[in-house]
Amino acid sequence: MHHFEFEVPGIENFVFTPGQFVSVVERLGSKEITRAYSIASPRDGNRFALCLNRVPDGIVSSYLFQLNPGDEVEMHEPLGFFTLRHPGHRAVFIATGTGIAPFRSMLLDHLPKNHPRITLLFGVRYERGLLYRDELERLEKEHDTFRFLPTITRPSEDWRGLTGRVQAHLDEALAIPSYEDLATLDVYVCGLKEMVDSVRAELKKRGFDRKQIIYEKYD
Repeated sequence: MHHFEFEVPGIENFVFTPGQFVSVVERLGSKEITRAYSIASPRDGNRFALCLNRVPDGIVSSYLFQLNPGDEVEMHEPLGFFTLRHPGHRAVFIATGTGIAPFRSMLLDHLPKNHPRITLLFGVRYERGLLYRDELERLEKEHDTFRFLPTITRPSEDWRGLTGRVQAHLDEALAIPSYEDLATLDVYVCGLKEMVDSVRAELKKRGFDRKQIIYEKYD
């Protein structure tokens, strides 16, 4: 996984809503190949960030990983509807791998000004895969309305946190004391299809309406 930072020349503000994505363009002769990547940063003038894995034999990810500082990249304008629907509602974010990207954008943008109650359940295989871990732990200390729950499926002997898949920790993340609280809780899920579909099924068993489950799949 790698973090990329970009600057958009010729404009003062790069306009997007946290949670949206941009499509990176790679041209091979007359063929245009695009891949969508979630923006991983808050609104910050004409700057923004992406984080992604290098996919074996992946044309666009390999292209990005070969870039040098100062290289120019062609992208389409931000799109997407994986954004905070009800900023006043309590929210649970569930991410695996680079699915953390849109949530970082939302958290850094919304926590300083809106003070919503948000829990982030973030699952990866190894501790080194916890992208932005230091930053997320700092946010948890700075905002008493934010909880960070990292979980590792292949922990080292030194790991003292949660273990296993995110599905195993849904009840802790949701923390629903009553039915009334369920009605004003939105759950956002981002990651690979298998995880997203599994979490959606578990949430429906717990009484969530489909409108309360907002999701984005990365494959």
